[in-house]
Amino acid sequence: MMRVLEAQAPPKQTATDTISTLSSRLASATLLEDRRAAILGLRSFAKEYPASVASGALRGLIAALTQDGEDVDTLKVVLETLLMLFHPDEQSPEASEEISLWLADQFSQITLPSFSIYSTHPTSTRASTLCSSYEQ
Repeated sequence: MMRVLEAQAPPKQTATDTISTLSSRLASATLLEDRRAAILGLRSFAKEYPASVASGALRGLIAALTQDGEDVDTLKVVLETLLMLFHPDEQSPEASEEISLWLADQFSQITLPSFSIYSTHPTSTRASTLCSSYEQ
């Protein structure tokens, strides 16, 4: 009986497949709860798979900051996820100094449509504050 159940079990999904699915859900979700659930799932992978999460969901995470900025719970989860991407687990095979630099570059390109001092300075200040508060 047990062998029959094992034979019928669906194949296990890899972390990168799950991250891809969650990224798609974040991008296509119309309800706040669906976006928050996708972000929570991505947060659980952010420390160990920062490159996969960032490449699949960075734009969606930043979009959630503006789209769901009034919802404190979603905002908190998005910021926690972004912090985990900037400071991944050192034992992770995807962790490297280049990931943080790439993230900072992508983050600034996405959030800074124009490069005037009026838009650059507040964003740089927020990013600096975000990173320094994480270290404390």
